[in-house]
Amino acid sequence: MAKDPLNEIIEFLKPEARIDLKHISVEHLVGLSASEEGVKTLLKNEQVIQNIIELTGDKVEEIAKNALLVLVNVSANVNGATELLKYRPSRFKNVLELLVSYVLNPDKKDADAACMILSNITRLEDELEVCLDSFIPHLNDILNAFVNIDYNKRGSNLHYLAPMFSNLSCSYRIRKWLTEENPHVPVIKLLPFCNYDQSSIRKGGAIGTVRNLSFDTEYHDFLLNNNLDLLTYLLNPIMGNEDYPDEEMDKLPIDLQYLPKEKRRETDIDIRKMILETLNKLCTKRTGREMLRENGVYYVLREYHKWEKDPQALLACENVVDILIQKEEEVGADDLSTVEVPDDMKEKFEKMDKEYLKAVQ
Repeated sequence: MAKDPLNEIIEFLKPEARIDLKHISVEHLVGLSASEEGVKTLLKNEQVIQNIIELTGDKVEEIAKNALLVLVNVSANVNGATELLKYRPSRFKNVLELLVSYVLNPDKKDADAACMILSNITRLEDELEVCLDSFIPHLNDILNAFVNIDYNKRGSNLHYLAPMFSNLSCSYRIRKWLTEENPHVPVIKLLPFCNYDQSSIRKGGAIGTVRNLSFDTEYHDFLLNNNLDLLTYLLNPIMGNEDYPDEEMDKLPIDLQYLPKEKRRETDIDIRKMILETLNKLCTKRTGREMLRENGVYYVLREYHKWEKDPQALLACENVVDILIQKEEEVGADDLSTVEVPDDMKEKFEKMDKEYLKAVQ
């Protein structure tokens, strides 16, 4: 059996090793972990991974930073993220609890890297429920750290907690937590970040969380409650500075009326698509469709459609408009999720969508 070359640096990765040797060794592993082959090599040596995990808390901040960067690269790989869940740091039950402790430590430099690792790991759908046992006791504290922009005193912005929350919201347990008093409704704290122009990562994660909630019709009445004002947050990014006739303007949510001339639409196509997907899902039930009509969503989408150039976004927009312009007797069902679509019709609709996308490209 070939000798593992990484065995030669294990001694230099121990906490008590000489600082210069630790620094050089971890720096080497940062470079190694930047490639898929390098990650595979690292994953074969459990002791190296274990030592790197321990070095994320090294008293020399540059060493701790580089150890975290190694784990960022490893966790970006699906197999790497899965493998990390098997390790147990010296003072914690698992890697997740170690990383959460870094996020919640306002004096932890490079806590952003810990957020990125958590975001990567929570993308693992098959492991999500297992991860929740480590997250749930700390969710309120993590959310409070996230919404407090100045929480970290060492320059970390914690933006990547947003996609982490989005990933977690694929679980029913998290959707339940997001929508219940605990002691305050958590999703209310996230909603302002749907319009957070300083970071598309925060904005995308917040909107992704709302989108995941919208996939569960159980929460539609909650989401469209007037007190939540969700449509204001969802529509704002896809609105420009158009003038609407008075009768249309009066239908829009109050905070979206008479927007300033410098107002511009969201430039991130993925965020725009998530908003359209969310609006589409909110059309599933009759009460949702009526709420969207009453709040002038059709008028916003009409103007948005004139501006949009992306074929998939245009199709997504038209799918919502097609529902909103119909009268309820034409829609034919209070809850569209209960309508059984024959397989041959599904194929027909898919073919029509492909032909549309081909025609507008």
